[in-house]
Amino acid sequence: MDGRMDSSSSVWLGAPLEQLPTPALTLDQATVRRNAERMRERCRALGLRLRPHVKTHKTLEGAELATGGTRRGIVVSTLAEARFFAAGGFDDILYAYPLPGGRLEECATLAQHLQAFQLLLDSPQALALLRQRPLPAGKRWLVWLKLDCGNGRAGVRPTDPAAVSLARAIAEEAPEEVTLVGVYAHCGDTYGCRDVPAIQAIARATTAAVLDFVTALRRAGVPCPQASIGSTPSCSHPVPEMAQLTELHPGNYLFYDLQQTLLGSCHPEEVAIRVLTRVIGHYPHRNQLLVDCGWAALSLHGRDQAPVGCAAVEGHPQLRLVGLTQEHGQVEAIDGRLDFERFPLGSILALIPFHACATAAMHPVYYVHAGGKVVELWHPVRGW
Repeated sequence: MDGRMDSSSSVWLGAPLEQLPTPALTLDQATVRRNAERMRERCRALGLRLRPHVKTHKTLEGAELATGGTRRGIVVSTLAEARFFAAGGFDDILYAYPLPGGRLEECATLAQHLQAFQLLLDSPQALALLRQRPLPAGKRWLVWLKLDCGNGRAGVRPTDPAAVSLARAIAEEAPEEVTLVGVYAHCGDTYGCRDVPAIQAIARATTAAVLDFVTALRRAGVPCPQASIGSTPSCSHPVPEMAQLTELHPGNYLFYDLQQTLLGSCHPEEVAIRVLTRVIGHYPHRNQLLVDCGWAALSLHGRDQAPVGCAAVEGHPQLRLVGLTQEHGQVEAIDGRLDFERFPLGSILALIPFHACATAAMHPVYYVHAGGKVVELWHPVRGW
């Protein structure tokens, strides 16, 4: 399933934003393009390859921009994404997720179809599973070892002696079947930071941990050609030490969001994503507006983390989104009485989501705009 709507979605090409059916996810075309170019330039300045993660937008158009038109070298988080991008002409695809045992045949099909379909492993059990399904002659499983450098999710700790043993097993147990491509770490712990220096401290520590591990592998006689780290906060303010790696893999940066603004990853004007919503009710007795955007169109992530909750109301700092049900949102004044005449029924508010990845996952089409009108329709892949 590729998430495409029927052909009627094309009627919105050329339409003014205020005519769109709401809730609607919109992207500022110029901002997305600038964000893509800026990240490519950061990597060029460091002498690194950019391997963009596509999980935020999940679109061919977004990946085309992120790769600078090469259509090579991306990261996906689902097999549905891998199939979608492979069918769209992309190659050198890294499936950055623990090997799903029950779906090994799907991985094998992709590995046979693509020049380079790559997997993450972080356990001897996953390696054993992979070896139970050797690829046809001329093909080998391309494997990255996932390291946990403090994020606390998937991966082996680089200081654990078993990590070197696992890397050696990947590289040497069956070289005709499996190849160790490199090591991969996600700086997800940067999302707990409060400022750029703290983000950079984590990026520096993660880089050092990865490079120390690669050095240990080489001393042990285990070749490790690639070393990759990434997160949008760490890659938006890279530290010089990163130049010793081989690639970076941020994802959210194409859109950015309120969370990234609060972290210091970007400036407010670099956030490309909005969710448009219409006022559908006035309730003076409780000093609230009702809008047609609920949690089916806007992620609840951030409601207890950001001062404005899970979204900011653009251009109206006096307003706060205080409640979401499936198809309704409640908006009230942060202080004092609402001026209901400023927000007549049918008027549009633009919400800046706290988390672009989770919000984008709720929408079947993204309305890309320039000059106040829709110029592109992006259709994301869905499913797992």
